[in-house]
Amino acid sequence: MEQTILSITQINNQVKYALENKYSNLWIQGEIASCNAYPSGHVYLTLKDPQSELSAVIFSQYIQRLSCAPAKGMEVTVNGDLSLYTPRGQYQLQIKSLYPKGQGELYLAYEALKKKLAEEGLFDASRKKSLPVHPRRIGIITSSEGAALRDIIQVLGRRAPHISVLLYPVPVQGAEAGDNIAAAIASMNRYNQADILIVGRGGGSMEDLWAFNEERVVRAIADSRLPVISAVGHETDTTLADFAADLRAPTPSAAAELAAVSREELLQYLDSIQEKMESNLHTFIRHRQTQLDHLQNRHGFYKSDFLLKQWAEKLTHLSQSLEAGTCNKLEAASQKLHQCKEHLQLLNPAGILQRGYAIATDKQGDILLSPQQVTKGDEIHIQIAKGDIHSKVLKKEIKDHAL
Repeated sequence: MEQTILSITQINNQVKYALENKYSNLWIQGEIASCNAYPSGHVYLTLKDPQSELSAVIFSQYIQRLSCAPAKGMEVTVNGDLSLYTPRGQYQLQIKSLYPKGQGELYLAYEALKKKLAEEGLFDASRKKSLPVHPRRIGIITSSEGAALRDIIQVLGRRAPHISVLLYPVPVQGAEAGDNIAAAIASMNRYNQADILIVGRGGGSMEDLWAFNEERVVRAIADSRLPVISAVGHETDTTLADFAADLRAPTPSAAAELAAVSREELLQYLDSIQEKMESNLHTFIRHRQTQLDHLQNRHGFYKSDFLLKQWAEKLTHLSQSLEAGTCNKLEAASQKLHQCKEHLQLLNPAGILQRGYAIATDKQGDILLSPQQVTKGDEIHIQIAKGDIHSKVLKKEIKDHAL
C-alpha cells in the first residue's frame, strides 16, 4: 500500500478542519490563568482547571458583545469553537461569549427557552398589537421603589400630564418575582383599567433580570389583551419579555416616550389640523364666490328686468289664451247640453201626453199594447196629460195593421 507523505501545513489544515467541524459551539468552564490584550483588538488568554490548561482567543469583533471584561483569576463560562493556529500547530478555543461562573448556565437556559417559545410562535410579528395613539391611562408593572418607576413618572409628567397612571407594584428580582409579575399582567387585563401596560425594571446582571426570562412571565405578556411595552434594563440588555412584548423599549424612560405622544406634539398636531381646516374653508368660500360672480355676470342676471318683462308678457298671453279657450269650451258644452235637453224632451212621456196621447195599463201596471191583454169587464188605468182615468173594458177590437 502506497503511503501518502503530507507537509506540515497539510496536516495542520486537516487537523484544523477536523477540530472546527467536530468541536464547535462548546461551553467550557474554567479559571482565567492569563489575559493579554493586543493593539489589534484581540485578547489572548489561557483557561485552566486543576489538571490542564487551554489556550484561547477573543477576536475584536466579539469583544464589544461580551457581558463582562475578562480578567486574570476570574471563574468563567465561555462559548466558542475549537480551531488550530496553523503557523504554530497550536490548537486554541475561539471564544464568542464569556460569562462569570453561574451566568453561563443561565444563558443556556435562556437560549433553550427562547428556541422553545419561538417555535410555538409567541414571538411572531403577527401577534403584535398596535399601541393606541392617545391612551387615557397607562398601567405600570414594576417595583414601587425602583429608579425605573421614577423615570417613567418623570417623563410622563413632562410629556403628557393629561394621561393618568395606574401602578401595580411588584418585586422585580428574586424567587417570587416571576409569579408576581405574571399575576400583575393577568390582573391588569382582568380589570381592564388601562390602555397600555409598561412592564420592566432598571438595569442589572443577567441574574438580576432573570424574572423577565421566566416562561410564566413571557406567556403572560404574550396572552395579554392590552398592548405591552417591555422596558427591562439598559439598551444592551435583552430578555425574553422583549421578544414577546408588542413593543420593546431600550429603557424605562424610552418606554414612557413611546407610550404617549407629548402634549406639545399633540397641540401642534391640533394646530395644524385647525390651520388646514381654515385653509380648506377659505378655499371653498373663494371658489363659491367665483362661481357666484360668474353667474351674476351672465345674461340672465345682467338683464333680469328685461327677462322678467318678457316672462310677464308671455304669462299674460298664456292667461288670455287659457281664458278664451275655456270660454269656447264652455259655450260648446252649453250648446251640447241644450241639444240633449231638447232630445230628452222629445223622448219624455209627459211630452207625448201633452200632445193628446194616453197610456193605458192593466191592474198590474203593465202597459197595454194589444186588446188581447184584457177581457171584457177588466179594470184598466188610463194616464192622460192632466190626470188619470179608471175604467172598465166594455168592448175590445183587434186591428190587424200595425202603426
